[in-house]
Amino acid sequence: LPCGLPPSIQNGVVRHKKDSYQYGEKVTYTCNEGFRIYGFASIRCLGGKWSRTPKCISTDCFNLPSFDDAVFIGQKKKSYRSGEQVAFKCRSYYQLNGSNTIQCVKSKWIGRPVCKDVSCVNPPRVENAVIRNDRPRYLNGERVRYECIGTYDILGDVDVTCLNGTWTKPPQCKEVCEISEEMMKKHNIQLKWTTPKKLYSKTQDHIEFICKSGYHPVTPDHTFRTVCQEGKVVYPHCGQNTG
Repeated sequence: LPCGLPPSIQNGVVRHKKDSYQYGEKVTYTCNEGFRIYGFASIRCLGGKWSRTPKCISTDCFNLPSFDDAVFIGQKKKSYRSGEQVAFKCRSYYQLNGSNTIQCVKSKWIGRPVCKDVSCVNPPRVENAVIRNDRPRYLNGERVRYECIGTYDILGDVDVTCLNGTWTKPPQCKEVCEISEEMMKKHNIQLKWTTPKKLYSKTQDHIEFICKSGYHPVTPDHTFRTVCQEGKVVYPHCGQNTG
């Protein structure tokens, strides 16, 4: 038995339609834009009846996905066409590390924005120092500043920077060296360049001495150019001239 017109389907059409079909003949359905075939696209005439017809289902995407580290950019819509892309931006403390878009592909959202946490917490603690603008969390590129307490002096960069989740190297606070006239008198020496009663010198600074008039070096020459080492100075010594 022949078959009559193939059944109509919602949001789809039959290609090459005619009024009558013989046993075994096939027709093929196509869906309108924004829809796709669900089932077999072609049906067959089987003794006066058509085989099971397919459906055209929407290829739109609904319900934008949400992400803990990214937020949607733009105006939200009820639905998005297949092939359409939407963009996201990373939240504070995060940095984009790849694509910021996702795409609707046949009713499914494909991809996700890749956001990397580049914030810093807990600036490194430095002995004998305090931190200015100390707080729980810092953005990438933000800095903290260290200040030494008391008579300690800073060695290194006073600012430490958050770079991609890691702090740069912190400074150190070293005790300064105090050189008094009493100590120089004991060793029969004086400062080569100046003669204050008290001098403060930073760690790793060089200090140069000479013998007082009427005295000669007892310790080797190199000891007369000494270095302040965390509050300590090794003094050269001079002995009194004779004859």
